[in-house]
Amino acid sequence: MTADRTAAKYRRILALAGAAGIALAGSACSSSGSSGGAASGGERLSYDRVASTAKQLTSTSACPFGLDPAAALKAAGAERTVTPAASGGDPAAQGTVTPGRPAEAWPSGQPTPPFGLPSNPAVPPHTSVVCRFTASEAPVEIDLVATSEDGVAVNLALPQIAYLGALSTDEVMAFSKDGPEIDRTRVTPGRGTVAVARVAVAGKGDLALVVSQGWPVTKADPALAGESLRKVAEALAAQLRP
Repeated sequence: MTADRTAAKYRRILALAGAAGIALAGSACSSSGSSGGAASGGERLSYDRVASTAKQLTSTSACPFGLDPAAALKAAGAERTVTPAASGGDPAAQGTVTPGRPAEAWPSGQPTPPFGLPSNPAVPPHTSVVCRFTASEAPVEIDLVATSEDGVAVNLALPQIAYLGALSTDEVMAFSKDGPEIDRTRVTPGRGTVAVARVAVAGKGDLALVVSQGWPVTKADPALAGESLRKVAEALAAQLRP
């Protein structure tokens, strides 16, 4: 199997793992309406507010919601010089809004339903706000993933988490099943280059904050990983709370 076909198969597995997590989330996840996430100004974030902001971002926009990477790095004891930075043709701040889709039947040639699911699970509307910057020379990315349904934001972010964290499919599934609860932060196993926090939102929905060292990996900062990166993500999540 070629490298391209292997990568494509891996991405399909990750997408299915995320879908399976969405389908199985149910009552296992905490309700996101019980405590407040807040942006600058003390207002709690909601799915609609994140989606609205994502639509309004332009190539010259600053990172929204009062997120301050420099302050978060300093609070985590990992002070660096922070500079907004475009990456791979993408702007330093970028937003996307994706409509949901209903459950779909598996392709007719599917021999065994993945994860024992009777159909390809429905995916709720979701939105993403990405902020890219360099911490001294290391490329770092903040990704806010918001969904209109409770308890599924981390699963929707699994492909990105797995890719940037260099996780195996087994590690992806384990992370999906034991992801962070609301107001908690976890770092990925192995290199520890991705940290994930869940932030409670106003009303129905879910919000995951993903902080990762991006590409090129040749400029990665080994000191900004593991527990250090977890603390950075924790500090950024705290900026979104009242």
